[in-house]
Amino acid sequence: MNQVDVKDLRQLKNLAKFLPVQLEKLAAHCTVKTFERTEIIFDQDEDGRFLYLLLSGIASLSYINSQKKQTIVGLLAAGEFFGLDSLTPQMCHPFRCEAFEDCAVGFIRPQAFVEILLGASYEAFLRWYTAVIHPGRTSHVHCIKGIGLDLRRRLALELLNLADRFGTPDSRGISIALNLSHEQLASIVGASRQQVTEYLNRFDHDNIIFRDGRRIIIDTEKLKKILNLVT
Repeated sequence: MNQVDVKDLRQLKNLAKFLPVQLEKLAAHCTVKTFERTEIIFDQDEDGRFLYLLLSGIASLSYINSQKKQTIVGLLAAGEFFGLDSLTPQMCHPFRCEAFEDCAVGFIRPQAFVEILLGASYEAFLRWYTAVIHPGRTSHVHCIKGIGLDLRRRLALELLNLADRFGTPDSRGISIALNLSHEQLASIVGASRQQVTEYLNRFDHDNIIFRDGRRIIIDTEKLKKILNLVT
């Protein structure tokens, strides 16, 4: 990979408001690689090691669900940064990124990105990002994960999400500490109350969930099997 030319950075509209000294430092820490159309830049669930800057061309972000259905969730234009999940250590990319057409991509280490463009120490930034931005990013990714799933799997996905965020251990599984009505759950998964009630009754019959009034207790492994997340 080659170093990026600072002149190329100055021509990108999205970078126009950065100081010349910042762009010079960014260029010194940014290496460039070219990709041909349909070539994968990084794959879904790949360890995040770099942030990326699209220097030319167009790239796409897509999500591959548990049924192996691939859905494009965004197109990237020259000047856009992506792969921001790499800002958090030990995070994986939730999407696949590939060249929508031939493109050139800059690779930047997360610490260099933060210190050069934000002017903050990486440690201080990470505390702020983890507390303020990361939860919203996680919710955004969760919503996308439901694309292309049937109602049974969307409901399983949402119950797992609620258990992860609001769950407490129970002798029968994970108890979701919410007084959640069927109407509210239906509005979350985008279905009718009747449909949600029917699926909850089936889950209950199959011992996938247990109910204590409006409180739902889930068997996480059985719900993951519905999503093909475990064998």
